[in-house]
Amino acid sequence: MKKYIELILVLLIVFVSCDEKQHVPITASLGKPQPVTDINIESVAGGAIVSYKIPNMEDILGVKGIYTLSTGVTYEASSSYYDNKLEILGFNDTITHEVELYTYNRAQELSDPVKISIKPLESALSKVVKSVNIISDFGGAQFNWVNELRAPLTLEFLAQDSLGKLQTMRIITSEADSARQSIRGFEPEPRVFGVIIRDFWDNKSDTIFPEGGSILPMYEEKLDKSIMNVMKLGNDQNYTNWEGMDSYLIDDNFETFGHSPNSSLPAPFTIDLGAVAKISRVVLFQRYFSDQYYNWGNPKKISIYGKVTKPSQNGDWSEWTKIMDGEIIKPSNLPIGTMTDEDMATAESGHEFIFELTQEPLRYIRIVIHSTWGGTTFTHPAEVDVYGEVVQ
Repeated sequence: MKKYIELILVLLIVFVSCDEKQHVPITASLGKPQPVTDINIESVAGGAIVSYKIPNMEDILGVKGIYTLSTGVTYEASSSYYDNKLEILGFNDTITHEVELYTYNRAQELSDPVKISIKPLESALSKVVKSVNIISDFGGAQFNWVNELRAPLTLEFLAQDSLGKLQTMRIITSEADSARQSIRGFEPEPRVFGVIIRDFWDNKSDTIFPEGGSILPMYEEKLDKSIMNVMKLGNDQNYTNWEGMDSYLIDDNFETFGHSPNSSLPAPFTIDLGAVAKISRVVLFQRYFSDQYYNWGNPKKISIYGKVTKPSQNGDWSEWTKIMDGEIIKPSNLPIGTMTDEDMATAESGHEFIFELTQEPLRYIRIVIHSTWGGTTFTHPAEVDVYGEVVQ
C-alpha cells in the first residue's frame, strides 16, 4: 500500500511540474537588438521597398515592418538577416503612411522601433479599375481590362436579375496582363452588368458599371445543325475511322465522335453552316474515352479558319482567312490520367473559342487539329457547336 501511495505522489509531482512549465525562448538573449540604420525608401506600386543596414549583432534573425492599411487591417512584413530590404505592400492609395521597423533576435526580442514614412505609387488594383471596359456581347456583356503589373486579382462579375437586383454570375482570379470575360445567357433587352475587383490584401473597387449604366445584349443562338454538313475538301482529313464518322462531329450526340486515321495530324475538317452567320463562338467537345478526358486523341492545339463564299473543292488554303489559334486548357494542369472535378466539368461544358465582335459574317468554318493530349498521330473530337446570329 505504501508503495502505491509513493507512486501516486511521484506522478502528482510530475504533473504539477508539467503544468508549471513556462514557454521561454530556447536561445538565451545576448541583449536587446539595435535598430536598423542607413534607411532608403523606394516608392513602388501599392507600397515601397525599404532597404537598410542591419546591426552587426550575433543573434539577430531579421527585420520586420508593421503597418496599417487604409482598410484598418494591420500587416507585418519580414525579411531575414541575409536580406537588407523589406517589401511594404498592400496600399490602394498614394497618400503618406507610417511604418515601424524592428530588428528581432533569436530570443524573439524586438529593438526600439524606427518610424518611417512611405508614399506609395498607384496600385495595380487602381490601374486595372481605370482600364475596365464593359461592352455589349452576344447574349450578354463583355468585360475587358488591362493588368500591366500582372497582379493577382479576383473579379466578381454581376448581372441584373428579373427583379432588378444585381447577382453574382461568376468569380475568377487572374494575373493575365490583359484579359476578357463574357457573361452570357440573356435576352436582347437592356440590362445592368457590373464587376467588383479585389486584390491580395482585400482592397476592393466600387462596383464598376458600363458607360451609360446598362447594356443591350446582342442576340445569340446555337446555330441549327440540321442545315449543316461536314464537307469533304480535297485536303481535309477523313474522320470516318474506328467507329467514328464525319457526320458525328455535328450530330449533337456527345457519345459519338469523328476519328481521323493514324499519321493524320494536322487534321483539318470543314463545316458548311448552311447559312451566313455572325459567329460569336465555337465550342469544341472532347471524347470521353476510358473514363478520361485530356488524353488519347482528344484535341489540344487547334486553328480555326473562316470563309463566306463557297470554297474550292481542292481546299486551297489561300482562299481561307485565319480566325485564331487556340488550345484546350486543363484547369488543374495535373498530369495525364488525373482529373479534378473542375477538369471534368470544364470538359463536359465544352471548350469555347471566342470570335472577335468585329469578325465579318461567315458561312464556312475550317478547324485544324494540330496536336492531341495523348500525343497520338490521330484525333477524335466528339462534337462541335457554333453560336451566333444568322444574317442570311
